[in-house]
Amino acid sequence: MTGNCSVALNWTAFSGYVPDAVLQFYVFYCCAVFIVGTICSLVALWCVVSCPRTMLPVKVILCALFSTTLLMCLLMMPFMAHLSLHKLWCDREISTSVLIVFIPGYVALNVMELFYIFVMALLRALAVWAPQRGGLSLRTAVVVVVGIGLYNLSINMVGAAFWKQISSEYTGKVMLMVSNVLHYFLPMLLTLACYLSIIVTVKRNKRKLAANQHAAEVTSLRRNKCNNDASEHTTAMTPLRHSRCNPAAKHHAATAMDEATRAMLAVFLSNFFFSLPNSIYNIWYFNHKFFSYVIMTSFFFTHLFVDPMVFVCFNQHHRRRVMKALRFYLSRSPREDMPTHDSQAIRSSSTRMSSQ
Repeated sequence: MTGNCSVALNWTAFSGYVPDAVLQFYVFYCCAVFIVGTICSLVALWCVVSCPRTMLPVKVILCALFSTTLLMCLLMMPFMAHLSLHKLWCDREISTSVLIVFIPGYVALNVMELFYIFVMALLRALAVWAPQRGGLSLRTAVVVVVGIGLYNLSINMVGAAFWKQISSEYTGKVMLMVSNVLHYFLPMLLTLACYLSIIVTVKRNKRKLAANQHAAEVTSLRRNKCNNDASEHTTAMTPLRHSRCNPAAKHHAATAMDEATRAMLAVFLSNFFFSLPNSIYNIWYFNHKFFSYVIMTSFFFTHLFVDPMVFVCFNQHHRRRVMKALRFYLSRSPREDMPTHDSQAIRSSSTRMSSQ
């Protein structure tokens, strides 16, 4: 039956009948995510790399984050479309070795993205909790990025190699659920906790700063009123007033959520919204059918272009630079770059007149 082929592999996610219309939609959607997601990820990477305001260690982590979405768009979307065409046309062979490489790589990229989002949330939380603390060093950022990548690739490759050697089906289910909880739910919960703590800390620091400023103003007014006739006392009051205002300026990062934090919060919320159903689907283990797999992954793949899009849109600096670049390239006419015969004649005549 058309649309009812099964991949020649002991993998229940690709078993069961799927209507042709659903498979055709899935192929089209994978191609659309491939195109739109690649463009959005490249734009986000360009904004990060060329931004003069972003520190180099943060650039390393952000580039690693959006590189995972770019790789998923470039590698996994064509692969998933190929699987769907195999299911639809029944005329394609899929090598087991290809599946053993691509499926763990796909899982590793998903988990790496969640880990990088958590690292960014933790850095923003530390900046709010301890504004006097030094920033992240470049060596530490590189170690974190490489460590997360190697950990996820190795654990998924080793797990795929030894998965078939597990004799007990119950043991395999338990191990799969534990792995999904550790690599999907735990990073999401920790990231959510970081951003909630940022919001609570910023509001608390704002209230403290307002109370301190009000107390300082009241104290200053009282002292100025009592010592209005003594100019030397008024002069002595000036350093005290400035000293009370300096901590507010020094701790400005702990009393306001900047654009970078808002942009990363938007990325997390987008990833959380589109990834949570897929995480529950993977953790709550049952005999998946390809129809439910298509519906769930279609919703999940949406974050591949939404995440970099909201990162650019919620950062005013990045958004202005992208709009400026678009206006520059869209306003340029192709004829402006190609010298015409008349312009060449005018240039040659002006050259002769200047030489004379």
